[in-house]
Amino acid sequence: MKCRYQLQGAFEDLEEAIFLQQKALELCPLGHPRRSSSLVNLANCMQCKYESWGALEDIEQAISHHQQALDLHPVGHPNRASSLMNLAHCMQSRYELHGSLGDQEEAISLHQQALELWPVGHPSRPSSLMSLANCMQHRFESGGTFSDLEEAISLLQQALELHPIGHPKRPLSLGNLANCMQCRYESKGAEGDLEEAISHHQQVLDLHPVGHPNRLSSLINLANGMQCRYQSQGASKDLDKAISFLQQALELCPDGHPNRSSSLMNLANCMHSRYNSQGELGDLESAISFYQKALELCPLGHPNRPLSFSSINLEVAGPLIKNSIQDTLQTIPPRLLQTNTGILLHMMKWKPNFV
Repeated sequence: MKCRYQLQGAFEDLEEAIFLQQKALELCPLGHPRRSSSLVNLANCMQCKYESWGALEDIEQAISHHQQALDLHPVGHPNRASSLMNLAHCMQSRYELHGSLGDQEEAISLHQQALELWPVGHPSRPSSLMSLANCMQHRFESGGTFSDLEEAISLLQQALELHPIGHPKRPLSLGNLANCMQCRYESKGAEGDLEEAISHHQQVLDLHPVGHPNRLSSLINLANGMQCRYQSQGASKDLDKAISFLQQALELCPDGHPNRSSSLMNLANCMHSRYNSQGELGDLESAISFYQKALELCPLGHPNRPLSFSSINLEVAGPLIKNSIQDTLQTIPPRLLQTNTGILLHMMKWKPNFV
């Protein structure tokens, strides 16, 4: 039932799977030889439900069941490493939900213990390396030390060595390492890190040909790297390549695609950058057109609308912002027109920069 839910997305299948796993657990009391596997199966279903709906109680149950399974796998048990990793993944998920540093530290500790149990040559070692690296990168990005990022890079380099050319997980290893190298570039400014990130992103794209489900993200990541190098070195060919990759990405986001608005905004920003650099009116017109289409996909109240506004250069899209302000003034309750917010909107409406 869980597999069918993952293939077809029918929530009743996942609910039925959870119900059946709960019944199975009831038939495996303390001391039963299959209790640990039953706990893991139920925990995985609860985690799947959490990933679909984001309810805290679901990840809490998953953590509880994985913790009980780990308690049944003491030091020396052949399944201890997998139990450590299962619990670590759930702790990291709960950290990402509400930011408890204790959960993050626990996830790192569990992943470190698991990695120690996967010797060189074990088939699970690469995924353990990548999981620990992911946690270290998250800790760096949430205020950790630079050594966290250095360790993440070292772990990912080891994982990549275990995923040679032809390995099905090589694109994942390359992409993860590229993201970390670009993160280090953004922190320290070493051009070599950016060059390596771009090289890895290019290799990932080469491994995701037309029709591959991950080609969209590969195009966006490589475009981002090319845009970073353009901003650093000013070579117009890098900006041209970024625009080309983003145009291809937009083609993979037809009407109704959840990433269409962000793809439009990314392409608009690049087109506007090229207009600023080369002064071609066609680039300016394209940027305005893409901005307008992106805003149409983010109506008033849409969570991405503030992001869209902040991305729009006032020189380019002043009329669009003015129209949006007028829309807001027409829709807010009359009692708010005399508040500071209402007064500010009236001022912005008539401000010359927005005309």
